Amino acid sequence: LMNRRRSGLRIGRRRGFSNPFAGLIVGPFLAVFGAILLIVGWGWYGKTAEWAAAGGTAKGTVVEMKQRQSTSDNGSNILYQPVIEFKTESGEVIRYTDPTSTSSPRHQIGDQVEIVYDRNFPTDARENNFLSLHFPDAIVMGMGGFFLLMGLIGGIRSLVLVFAAGGIAAYLLAKKKENEEKDQLQV
Repeated sequence: LMNRRRSGLRIGRRRGFSNPFAGLIVGPFLAVFGAILLIVGWGWYGKTAEWAAAGGTAKGTVVEMKQRQSTSDNGSNILYQPVIEFKTESGEVIRYTDPTSTSSPRHQIGDQVEIVYDRNFPTDARENNFLSLHFPDAIVMGMGGFFLLMGLIGGIRSLVLVFAAGGIAAYLLAKKKENEEKDQLQV
């Protein structure tokens, strides 16, 4: 342990940028990237809201809960997707599987749910709730907000350091010039 400390390795030390002024480059990049994600997410949200407002609505019935197995490094997990049957305004019976999977069943067979569907393509339907309609948009906007905030914080921090360094440098130069003038007056 003592050798590690002497060799310059610090255990448990949080590492940041090696150059505190790197935020002047990274900050604006992250801010622009975050702003783009925010704009894209907001656009998707607007299109989804427009689609839902123009679509038909119907009461649907959950007729089945599909199960599928998902595997990851942490093991396997069972995901559930509701199969919903509904009637369009024209009387056509549509059966569709909600693309949103959850680790616990959101519905039981026989549950009534509100459906929004495209009148021209009634198989393009979604459950009328936040998770089915706007969750992906919210994820993209949340990531955009995070990157924008990190970029602004990094950029502002680096600008403060630049101005502080500039102020210190100006002060030191002024002191040096003052001392040189004093030395010349004494000669």
